[in-house]
Amino acid sequence: MMETNYNRKFWLAIVILAIVAITSIVATAWVLNELNRAQNSLLLVDDELEVIQAELATVEIALNGSKELVESLEDELSSLQVNYARLTTGYGYVLRDPSYQEMMDFLKQDEISEREYVKDGYICVDFAADVKANALEEGIRCAYVVIEYLGLTGHAIVAFDTTDRGLVYIEPQFDWEVEPAIGRRYYECVIPPPGHYMTEPDYDDTIARVIDIW
Repeated sequence: MMETNYNRKFWLAIVILAIVAITSIVATAWVLNELNRAQNSLLLVDDELEVIQAELATVEIALNGSKELVESLEDELSSLQVNYARLTTGYGYVLRDPSYQEMMDFLKQDEISEREYVKDGYICVDFAADVKANALEEGIRCAYVVIEYLGLTGHAIVAFDTTDRGLVYIEPQFDWEVEPAIGRRYYECVIPPPGHYMTEPDYDDTIARVIDIW
């Protein structure tokens, strides 16, 4: 009887050991499988990291190229600024075409038209030259205009290429607008304001040619 109980315990112990061994093997196999999966995942991560590193290297190369381009453009801009400064040295401004209202405001504050016409002294060419000079000081582009008559005389006025009304001629002795036309008498081309008029001169002021000098 005792021998039988011993045999039972023996085989029970064998079964338990077998179960433990099988369980250990299964657990080990599962752990190994998980390790393999983890290793595979790590390999994929390594591959992705290599791809990312390659892309970063490409981006870095492009960035370096962009930096070189920016530096080149900055050098070119600096050179242009130097050349611009050289071109404008001595002037202190850049000439621009005014709007019609800007032109009128300039003529209103300019005092040349208030000067007296003096024969053989301060004449039309002086009025035109002084208005042009004053406009240049204000940075406004102004043309000195020579009007040749069919007769032996001529005349000088000014003009502005306004940004909103185009080319506008001005009689600088009065700051009145003029619409010169070849073959027409000059005094008829002047547009005086209401209450004013141009008298007909005692010489032939028929316009033969209009020369704009900018």
